[in-house]
Amino acid sequence: MPTHRKITPEERARRKEHADGARANAGLEGFKPSRAMEERVRLYIDGDITLAELVDPTNDPPH
Repeated sequence: MPTHRKITPEERARRKEHADGARANAGLEGFKPSRAMEERVRLYIDGDITLAELVDPTNDPPH
């Protein structure tokens, strides 16, 4: 996993707010994120991966 710059507490809060909104929207549509996706979202919120890495379909676990 690549090392990324440290994010600020404000950036972490912004990322968490966006992730929470995305979860809520998905839930309204009847979808539930997988454990693997929830882990990737956590990594994004914590600043360990970028948004591009979060949404990259090549990061999806095999089915």
